[in-house]
Amino acid sequence: MNNGRDHRAPQATRARGFTRRGLLGTMAATVGAAGFSVGRPAAAAADATAAQTRAADLTPGTLREYWLSVESFDHNTVPNGADLMTGTTFTAAQTSYTALGYRAWSPNWGALLPGDDQIGPNTGLPAPTLRAQVGDTVRVHLRNNDTHYRFPHSIHVHGLRYEPTDDGAFIAGGPYDPASAILVGGSHTYTYTAVASSVGTWPYHDHSRSQSLVPPAPQPAAAGDHGEDDAPGMAGVAELGTQLGLAGVIAVTGPETAPVDVENVLVLIDMYHSNIPALAQDLDLFNGAAFLNNTPTFTAQVGQRVRWRIVALGKELHVFHIHGHRWWDGIRWVDAQVLGPSTSLTIEYIEDSPGDWLYHCHVTDHMMGGMVGRYHVDPARPIIPPTG
Repeated sequence: MNNGRDHRAPQATRARGFTRRGLLGTMAATVGAAGFSVGRPAAAAADATAAQTRAADLTPGTLREYWLSVESFDHNTVPNGADLMTGTTFTAAQTSYTALGYRAWSPNWGALLPGDDQIGPNTGLPAPTLRAQVGDTVRVHLRNNDTHYRFPHSIHVHGLRYEPTDDGAFIAGGPYDPASAILVGGSHTYTYTAVASSVGTWPYHDHSRSQSLVPPAPQPAAAGDHGEDDAPGMAGVAELGTQLGLAGVIAVTGPETAPVDVENVLVLIDMYHSNIPALAQDLDLFNGAAFLNNTPTFTAQVGQRVRWRIVALGKELHVFHIHGHRWWDGIRWVDAQVLGPSTSLTIEYIEDSPGDWLYHCHVTDHMMGGMVGRYHVDPARPIIPPTG
């Protein structure tokens, strides 16, 4: 455990070499690699495609309702106590904290839903996957059950269409906005629409008021300060609720979205000891866990069509890589793709590589911090002709 010290350089050091211009340039070059370039029309067809998009945007669809809550719970990011890549061992006290997670319920928060192929495990880490088809209305009822930190919380979605009243982003100094700061015990209903340009993989996350687990000295209250049980006027850490676990995936399909046999959902979040003192070091998480046999082990079979839906939150650049595999990104064959903060990947291929493989972030600091997992592919099952 290196005597409990951070396994990486301080964040100020890690950021060196990345200028704002360089980051924006990298992100612009990565948009095509992030799953948004496939099927883009040629320039000559732009007008016709725009007309089709407007028509599709107006197509009525299904009302899809989700009843979610923000929950606080004890969570160990490394339950097996080991980094199997390096042999480093951990105690539970070094890798545990009080997490926050979105969880899905039956209507009117009647009963906690069991996990399934549509929403995922429903453990809170990651959040339930929200699904829609083009033309659908998505209605999310969110209740704040954060009885540990007692922070206000919200939902902010990417990719869907919505009114400013459902944005969920807190702005200090303005009038109280119930969509951006749901107080403990309170609830809010958000309404969104899946339009033609919503097809793909998108993140959703907490975008409420900045908070801190290491409060500074109290300051005079600022106008529009609607937090609860924290220091008035405290600047805090932007989207700390996201870092603590409030993040998930939105999956939107359209008429041309191919069915798949296997879909893997992965949420990348980085956690910093400086923000979460309960942790003994910085950690980099796949679905709320770090290191082999703690992070998800995904499975598939040769011949199956496999889709990965991946989102990254926070402030780090990541490079997602699967050993032994390649896929088409709309321009070329690749086996690694870059994700920046709040970006996503949709990866699809026909499985043809049996064996036990690694998937991981190829930024070495992040792999050492826990972003590595297993992917097991079974050989194709033989076809046995009927007898008789």
